Amino acid sequence: MEDASAAVVVDARGIVTGWSEGARRLTGHPAKEAVGRSARTLFAPDAPPGAPLRSGRSVLRHRDGHPVPVLLTVRRLQGTGVCRPAV
Repeated sequence: MEDASAAVVVDARGIVTGWSEGARRLTGHPAKEAVGRSARTLFAPDAPPGAPLRSGRSVLRHRDGHPVPVLLTVRRLQGTGVCRPAV
C-alpha cells in the first residue's frame, strides 16, 4: 500500500484555495486545475448538494478516472481572524 499525504485548503464557500504537490500526485490534478474549483466536484461528486465534507474513508476519482481510496481528515484552520475550512 502506497502512503501519500496531500493537503488541500478550502474556503468557507467550498472553493479550493490551496493545493499541495501531494494532492497532485494523489488525484492527478495539477494545482492550476484544482484551485478555484469546488472541493465537492473533486472530493465528493456523488454526495447530495449541501452535504458537508467529513473526515473518514472515501473514494476519490483520479483525473484519469480510476478510483482512489483515501482517508480524509477535515479540520478548520484559524488564521488572520478568518476561519477557513480545510481538507
